[in-house]
Amino acid sequence: MEQLLTPDFWLGIAIKFIRIAAIAIGGFMVLKFTNLMVGQFFIPKPGSKTLYLEEKRARTLTSLLHSVIRYTIYFIILVMLLQEFKIDTTSIVAGAGIIGLALGVGAQSLIKDFVTGFFIILEDHYGVGDYIAIGDMAGTVEELGFRVTKLRDGNGILHIIPNGSVAKVSNYTRGHMQATVNVPVPYEADIDQVLTLLDQICVTVGHSLPEVLEGPSVLGVVEFKAGEVVIRIIAKTVPLQQVKVETMLRRVIKEKFAAAKIPSPQYVHPAVFPESKNG
Repeated sequence: MEQLLTPDFWLGIAIKFIRIAAIAIGGFMVLKFTNLMVGQFFIPKPGSKTLYLEEKRARTLTSLLHSVIRYTIYFIILVMLLQEFKIDTTSIVAGAGIIGLALGVGAQSLIKDFVTGFFIILEDHYGVGDYIAIGDMAGTVEELGFRVTKLRDGNGILHIIPNGSVAKVSNYTRGHMQATVNVPVPYEADIDQVLTLLDQICVTVGHSLPEVLEGPSVLGVVEFKAGEVVIRIIAKTVPLQQVKVETMLRRVIKEKFAAAKIPSPQYVHPAVFPESKNG
């Protein structure tokens, strides 16, 4: 009892409380500072030269990092507070390591999904609304999370793909696409007339379709076949609109060729000239 009334005892209690308060306040300040730095890094102010991400991806990444940083700081504060009360934290740290190792071994595929999903979002491989192909599946991305990607194909089937299994992605909605039309022309046709007519068609289609970004333009003769030569037309289009441009080109070519009385290639059925057999 006498020990409780001594100045040294109360001084020790005061120092203990000050140390506990310093740990709590320091942890709170570190948490605020790291959250602020993460927010500034992923969602910079206008004119800033730091990393820029689309708002949706940036908020997803910042939310994940905030959670990881928060729980890490909470764990460190807890260990430091227990040490202030002379509680041996060696077993706690070791136990946390063992639990983490066990979870890591038992959930390798889950961790792989999350890590891969993190980098898919960070590096912007694809996003919601993009038309992509993953392996033998193709469709529009309906949802992109850290663990899975939800892809709806042309038949309306929803495919749920673990991000860890995404090895190769083809994105059809980034940049431009190329429309390609091969025009077969018989050898007896006037090639100069055909090329002039195709140039006119390209100008007409290019002006009438807003989906065309560049061209169309005539590359020229690209192949010789039996009974015909092949002339190729190409155009740069907005994503996923190349089929529309190709369809329009073929329709106009058919109409203009018919009006100009340009003959169509005459195909000979293989049965007319059967292959000879030796022996």
